Amino acid sequence: MRIVSSYGVELRKQNIPICQTLDIYRSAVSCLIEIYAQTWDELAVITEPKKRFNTAEHLVHTTKKNQARFDFDLRFPKMPSYLQKGSYPACTGKCILI
Repeated sequence: MRIVSSYGVELRKQNIPICQTLDIYRSAVSCLIEIYAQTWDELAVITEPKKRFNTAEHLVHTTKKNQARFDFDLRFPKMPSYLQKGSYPACTGKCILI
């Protein structure tokens, strides 16, 4: 894996809302890692990245046309979509969270 750039930031106690958001995000990433580890055999055969992303999303998100196989939406009901979409690369090893 090639690292393009990396940096660390210390969060101080004044940023309590940010810390709570990070805790929720990290919990969601942990949940998704477990789900994707269980289903990796079926995700690994999909070579096109966009299709793999969509398939992985359909595993955890219920829509009008799709019934999720896992309870991610129930465990994290108010999680913004930009955090959800940002958590997928972290779960599949495309970036490293500290």
